[in-house]
Amino acid sequence: MISRLWMRPQERAVEPPFFAVFRNRFTTTAPAQLRFTYSADERAGFFCDGEAIADGPPRGTVQRWFSAVVDLPLEPGEHVLTARLFAFGPALTARGQMSIAPGLFVQDESGLLSPDWDYQVCMGCSFSSSKTDWGSYAHLLTDEAFNWNALEGKGGEWKPVARFEDNRPLEPSPLPPMCREEIRNYRQCGPYFFFDDYVCVYGEYVFSGTGEVRLRWAEPGCDSDTPPPGFADLAKPGDPYPCFSGPGDRFRLTGGRVRWCDYWWHAGRTLETTLYGNVKLESARFFRTGYPWKLRRTLSIPGDERLSRLLRHSWNTLQACIFETLMDCPYYEQLQYISDSRFDLLSLYELSGDIRLAENALRQFAEGQYSSGMLPCRYPTREHAQYHATPGELYQLHIPSFTSFYIQLLHDFARLRRNDALVCELLPVARRAADYLNSTLGEDQLLHAPGWNFIDWLDNWEAGIPPGCRYGEGCTLNLIHLLSLQQLADLEQCFGSARQAALRQEQAARLEQAIRHTYWIDERNCFAEDSARSYVSEHAQVFALLALNERAVIPVLRSGTLDECGIAFSFYYLEACRIHRLDDLFARRRERYFQAAETPGLRTMPELFPNDWWQRSDCHAWGAHFLYFQFTAGTILDPIPRATLPEAQP
Repeated sequence: MISRLWMRPQERAVEPPFFAVFRNRFTTTAPAQLRFTYSADERAGFFCDGEAIADGPPRGTVQRWFSAVVDLPLEPGEHVLTARLFAFGPALTARGQMSIAPGLFVQDESGLLSPDWDYQVCMGCSFSSSKTDWGSYAHLLTDEAFNWNALEGKGGEWKPVARFEDNRPLEPSPLPPMCREEIRNYRQCGPYFFFDDYVCVYGEYVFSGTGEVRLRWAEPGCDSDTPPPGFADLAKPGDPYPCFSGPGDRFRLTGGRVRWCDYWWHAGRTLETTLYGNVKLESARFFRTGYPWKLRRTLSIPGDERLSRLLRHSWNTLQACIFETLMDCPYYEQLQYISDSRFDLLSLYELSGDIRLAENALRQFAEGQYSSGMLPCRYPTREHAQYHATPGELYQLHIPSFTSFYIQLLHDFARLRRNDALVCELLPVARRAADYLNSTLGEDQLLHAPGWNFIDWLDNWEAGIPPGCRYGEGCTLNLIHLLSLQQLADLEQCFGSARQAALRQEQAARLEQAIRHTYWIDERNCFAEDSARSYVSEHAQVFALLALNERAVIPVLRSGTLDECGIAFSFYYLEACRIHRLDDLFARRRERYFQAAETPGLRTMPELFPNDWWQRSDCHAWGAHFLYFQFTAGTILDPIPRATLPEAQP
């Protein structure tokens, strides 16, 4: 569907950041069904007669912008439909939000809406970023001029909308509506709301009085009736900012009763409500949101409470980290990363028959591919345009290993045999990704890839980069690329070209030879990480087991003397142990997951195994992958099933 006329404020000077509320007043003479298709840029929340009915559209890309549909039964009478549009712009919008041109699109399919729309730009408010939940949308600060009745279509000055041509292709959302269900599993203690579980919720509040209100969310919770001393000043190891810091949402009230509905959900276990003057909190309601999963597995293991707790915490984590996209963490970044998504999807393939989110993620990553073949480590993202990877950079958009992991992510999906057409569609993306990485091979026939060479979070690694590997090199990176070439060859054999399959096998053979020549340490029977052979960790040994089937590394891996894989990379550690039947090592590493799940105060799996040097996120999807090991019957090395496959092209 091609959209035509969108709506926006008529003032040309209105540019992001801004809030605007659009209004449509109409009358029904009999019971009726309101149905309309909508989209928005950046995003809109819809209200009918003051009650929330929809929020969206789902996060899209500049290549595929989404529309969504609202169906709502109505009683006879006068009604008002409002849409709260927010457009924060590149400086203040969420890291995972893209934009083309701010505006609102509504196509009435029921014939109930009036052709006349009006709007008001929400004056009396400003916006602020945060150092805590920095990946989310801006926080709102209101003053005395703010119109608290706009969502009901009242108050303020309403003007006719401006309409503009917008020919972006609108694609119907491939995802179901996110859930919205009221929850009551919380306790109010002084200024705090303590939630029993980690939640992602929209809040609705009613305040009265004169003064100010500040609402701030934090990840840590409290399981006692009263917060312990110092709770308000709590900070996590390695984090310079207290958990309760940043501006939050702050409202200035001038008397009477006002109602506030969050325009984006908040994550964590604690809400701090600070009231100034004679302001009173009259009521608060919380609505859980997230992807509407239906589990086909039970997470309770009779007679094994430790394992049951680990599985519950892992599932709680996945639920909190999945909205309209996969997310690394719901509180801080809310970004869809390639590597993190692989762990999530491998677990979800076992837990649910729903693959719509997987299909969408695979397409979105492909839509982020640069002309060079390089893939951004995360997509969608506001940071995408005009980016060029440079050697040795930190914390930027290209992580070389993640470009390889996309190929492996596609191979995982292909093994399901649920949508062969999508695999064929995305195979050229995988080819360009492999060719890009091959273009960075040096005279030593090893990778020297620009970008942020992140592998894993360790306290003695700079920004997640192994020692001596700042400039896109290293044994682990090359082994990851080797495995991706092997799996690309399998994809070609099934869906592509026999000639291409042979080419990838030849490339893999040459890369294996270069890896062994440069990184193998004869006297220790293991692989060094750097070309100087001065540093050895578990990571290269793990991928040597996966990509090379090199069992000679098992003794040094078993010795327990190497720097350990973190919680994310331990996915590959456990998978290597499972494939090579290293049951003792599997059990030893599994104990670390048990310890994480038993950490006091946690209801989810954290970003890192418990430690004293850095512990940022209490809820991080890449730590939830023990679900995969509990329920899967296959491995990531399994070839694509050949049954019913057509002959590969010569």
